[in-house]
This record gives sequence, C-alpha cells and structure tokens, in this order.
Amino acid sequence: MTRPPKHLIMNPIINRSDTDGFVEVQLSIPYAHLNYPHKIQIEKSLYEGAKESAKSAIVPAGIGDAWLDGYYNAFVFDQALAHFYTTLLTPFRKIRKDLNLDTDRYLELLTAYVQSLPYDTEKLASITIAPRFPVETVVDGTGICSDKSILLAGMLATEGYAVALLHFTKENHLAVGIPAPKGFDYLNTGYAVVETTMISYIGGDPCTEAKAVSRPKIIKIGNGTKTYSSIRDTARIHTLIRELEEKLNPEGTLTSELLRLQNSITLQTEKLRELKTELAEERNLERAEVLAELANKKLAILQRTIHQYNALVVDFTHSQELAVFIHANRLDRQAVVKRISREKH
Repeated sequence: MTRPPKHLIMNPIINRSDTDGFVEVQLSIPYAHLNYPHKIQIEKSLYEGAKESAKSAIVPAGIGDAWLDGYYNAFVFDQALAHFYTTLLTPFRKIRKDLNLDTDRYLELLTAYVQSLPYDTEKLASITIAPRFPVETVVDGTGICSDKSILLAGMLATEGYAVALLHFTKENHLAVGIPAPKGFDYLNTGYAVVETTMISYIGGDPCTEAKAVSRPKIIKIGNGTKTYSSIRDTARIHTLIRELEEKLNPEGTLTSELLRLQNSITLQTEKLRELKTELAEERNLERAEVLAELANKKLAILQRTIHQYNALVVDFTHSQELAVFIHANRLDRQAVVKRISREKH
C-alpha cells in the first residue's frame, strides 16, 4: 500500500500576536561551580503567538510515524524563531569567549542551561502535553522532556552541532542525541544520549520509568557538523558511577561484605568472651592450657577480621566521598576526569 505524500501533513506554525513590547527574561546559566546571570528581551508578539498557536499536526491516515520528523523540526525551526535564537545565544557566546571554551565545553554549557530549567510537573499531570516552542520554554522557565529537548536541539543546531532528537515511542520520552562512535553510542544508534530532564553527564541512559528502554526513532535536526569529542571521558565517568552504585547501594557488594564482617565480629567477640569465662573458671591446668591456646587463636582470627572490616570501612568512606564528588561536579567534567585519573595512580 502506498503511503500518502508527506506534503499533505500540516505541521504547527507560530502566528504572531498583535501585542507590542518585550518580555524580560532572567537567564541563569550554570557552568562548573559558577552561575552566570543574564537578561534578554523577547518579543511579546512571538511569545504570545507561540503560546496560542496550535501544537498538533494534521496527518493523513496510513503515514505511520513518518510525520514525526517534520513535526519536531517545525517546533525547532519555525521561521519566526530565527531572531529568537540570536537573542538567546548572545550571552552564551559571550561566556564562551570570556572562558575560551572549546566546542565540547560550549556544548556542555548549552546543555547545562537547559538541564537546569525546572521540570514542569504540572504540565506532565495535565491532559494535553503537546510540546512548547523553544521561545515558550525559555520565557516560562520550565518544561518537560519534549520542551527541553526541542530547545536544546535548536540551540545546538543553531551553533553548528550535529544533533538529533531521540524519540522513545513506547516510553513517551524525548531526549537529545549527538553523534558518537561505535561502543559509545546508545543501542547502536550512532548517537549518545543527552538527557535534558536533569543535570547529568553527556552519554548516559535515557531517564524513563521503564527499566528496559526501546530503541529510539532518530529525528535529525539541522545540518550541523560539530561533534562532541569528550564522549570517552564521560563514558569513563558513567562506568565509575555504575561501579560505585553497585558497591554502595544497600544490597551492593561492599555494603553486604561490611555487614557480613560486622556480624562475624559480633559473633566472634561473643564466642571469645565465653571462652575466656570458661578459661577463668577452669581448675585443670592441662585443660586450661588448651583453652588458652584456643583463645589466642580465636583472638588472632578476630583481629584479622577487624582489620579486614576497617580496611573496607576506609574503602567505603572513600567510595562514598568519590560518589559525592562526581555528583557535585556534574557541570565540571574536566575536574572529574582529573580526579579519576589521580585515582588510578
């Protein structure tokens, strides 16, 4: 059966309102351990027009999911948004220049801003959860996965990065994808996941409630060519995070071993106390010598167990501190990579 032609699809477009003036938006741009405040002016006619415009597409029957490419690109590249991106990106470009950021760190700067926008739990609970246009997300200062991913994809594409949207149909989730070499991509898609719902390192797993996540539909955004060359660094970080979680969670290897040794110390201490009581009450010299030798052996075993336990406590404390450091420095990849490198020496 022949599919209907794509030109029959009608995607959302922004129809500007007649309102004059501007909306002042206070941007809060986090990077490393600093926060850069900037104010930008957004045209009211653009914001209100975007907010009032229809967000659904008119799709002929039998076209499957082929309409999604044009649908999401319509949100990113509506012709009314061209000046908006220039206005929005001006403070980011200034920060890039002032800090002398390379293309990887600039991508992380743009990503950190979008990730830091609060998640719109009210919208998620509403009946209609159609995407916002990027200008809405910026002015509203909040969004769900689709809103924030569309915004980040638009910012990255405008700055010349190769970027895609990853549409997880079964999970009803949207994330950003950036090209990644084999072995560092997600499910052999050729793209690493950039999760926009929370502050996180590039290249992790998508944030969904489902344990097993399906292979996403790839929706290419723009024709950029810049790539992210630090994916191997973030892959090391993600590997270490998984290892630390496995060690530190309540049923993890390190926690379980600590609990086992703790119970063993308690049991051995009690047995040794009973043996010493028996020894103190023993009147037969020969029997007393046997009990004394046995007590010394049990004491040596207890001391070794305590030594093992103390060593694991040091390991646990160190692992806990490292996990806290990695989490606290999610916006400073270079500091984390430097710390990890020191750990291996």
